[in-house]
Amino acid sequence: MDMWLKTKLRGDWQIWTIVILLSLFSMLVVYSASSQLAYKYNDGNTEWPILKHIFFICLGLYAIWFIHRLDYTIFSPISRIFLWITPLLILYTFFFGVNIGGARRWINVFGVSFQTSDFVRLILITNLSAMLAKNINKEYNPRMLFSLIVWIGVICGMLAMTNFSTAVILGLTCFIIMWIGRVPMRFLFRLTAVVFIFLSVAVAGSLYLQKHNINIGRGKTVVYRIESFIDKDLDLDKQVGDPDRDDDYQRNNAMAAIASGGITGIGAGHSAQRNYLPEAFSDYIYAILIEEYGLIGGVLVIFLYLWLLLRGLKNIEFTNRAFGGLLCVGLTFSIVFQAFGHILINVGLGPVTGQPLPFMSMGGTSFLFTSISIGIVLSVTKKEHDEAKILKK
Repeated sequence: MDMWLKTKLRGDWQIWTIVILLSLFSMLVVYSASSQLAYKYNDGNTEWPILKHIFFICLGLYAIWFIHRLDYTIFSPISRIFLWITPLLILYTFFFGVNIGGARRWINVFGVSFQTSDFVRLILITNLSAMLAKNINKEYNPRMLFSLIVWIGVICGMLAMTNFSTAVILGLTCFIIMWIGRVPMRFLFRLTAVVFIFLSVAVAGSLYLQKHNINIGRGKTVVYRIESFIDKDLDLDKQVGDPDRDDDYQRNNAMAAIASGGITGIGAGHSAQRNYLPEAFSDYIYAILIEEYGLIGGVLVIFLYLWLLLRGLKNIEFTNRAFGGLLCVGLTFSIVFQAFGHILINVGLGPVTGQPLPFMSMGGTSFLFTSISIGIVLSVTKKEHDEAKILKK
């Protein structure tokens, strides 16, 4: 049995362990947190949401297994092709995408809806890693770096129109990749400035259009949520936050869930706030987790994400190719940044936004795209381990 597992599940076994533990823990929390969803949309059939979630977990694990057996270098030319498509895909989503919760973030392909940002993030990180890897052992071409910086700024700005938090996470991830890729500091400052400018233009442009009754983008929502968080009137409209939406309601209920959890939690399936907290099975799954499993459960999950980040950084030491090392770092950082963004929002240290917890929140295609990212990381570690064995022989 042990030999069969080593043959079928190759690569970094610690990452396999982290993913499986998070997935198993996810089943327990989602089953409890999705009870409201079951009664709202499926006539009280509490098994339907968890069965759907388990299906996507199995699909995600299969995606990891399938992709980790591929040679990760094939993703470099693929990402280069799709990079030119991403702006058009974002624009298509912006004007013709599926509107869920007041935002056009999804597109429907053959009956399956997925967030464009998940796809775009994967493509941009892969392409950036490939471009930097080609020049890492020689002096960087300023023209090449400038074009990369502009691409990152444009894509982050376009994503910010409908998904500001994801655009920020993507910008931070690109900064980390370029920093580890030994890009000169002056270009990192330029990247920061360009991303900040494009994010600001996206929000300001959306605000301007919305003030003239042209409902494009979510600039007003971004400003309202920041206002609600810092309790200040930023846009000088003589009101703090959204008058039609009480963001404090979500924050207060999340705090109530965390407070009632204490050290050990109130027990699996006994959450009270799952019946009041909006998107308890997705955007606020961490608050429900602490309510039921306490601080112990919350710290355990944080430890698993930190462990994943450590493995992503550690695997740089074992990679002989710069592309593989940068890809490992970029994809693991992207997942961990998203995880800690979700956690900070749930514990009241960030403005309300819709950011699922990777491998924990209920969500079909988002779980699948995260699985694809981990599959690529495992493909890098598998190839390096195989080559190390050949050299030993």
